[in-house]
Amino acid sequence: MSPEERAKVFKALADPRRVEIVELLAKGSQCGTLIAESLGISVALLCHHWEVLVDAGLLKKERQGQLRICTLDSERLRQAMSMGAAWDQAQAPTRAKPTRVKSVRVKSAPKPATGQQAPRPPAKKSKQPAQPRLRTS
Repeated sequence: MSPEERAKVFKALADPRRVEIVELLAKGSQCGTLIAESLGISVALLCHHWEVLVDAGLLKKERQGQLRICTLDSERLRQAMSMGAAWDQAQAPTRAKPTRVKSVRVKSAPKPATGQQAPRPPAKKSKQPAQPRLRTS
C-alpha cells in the first residue's frame, strides 16, 4: 500500500462517526438503515460517511433488493494499520546530537519613564471634498 493510499485511509478514519461505522461493521455486514438507527443519524448522513469510507477502500457496498448491505474490508484496514514493511522492521530510535541555538536580541523602542506618557503621533488631516462654487452672473 502506497503512502498516499494509507493517508487516504487515515483521513477517512479521522472522523469519529466513521470510526463508529467501522467498529459496527467489524462485527459483521449490516444494512444501512440498521447502522443509521444504531448511531442515531439520518440515512442521508450515513450515505455521506459511507462514500468517504468506500473511496478510501475500507467498505464495500452491495445492493440486495431495496437494501444496501455494507461490508468492512478488514484486510485493507489491516494493511493501512501495519504501516507496511517499515513497521515490521522498526528499529530503536536513534538519538540526535543536540545542537546549540544562538540567541539573538531584538532591540525594542525605549519605554517612557514612569509618570510620563509616550508622545502621540501627529493627527492626520482629513481632506474634505471641495464644495462646488456657485456662479453668479
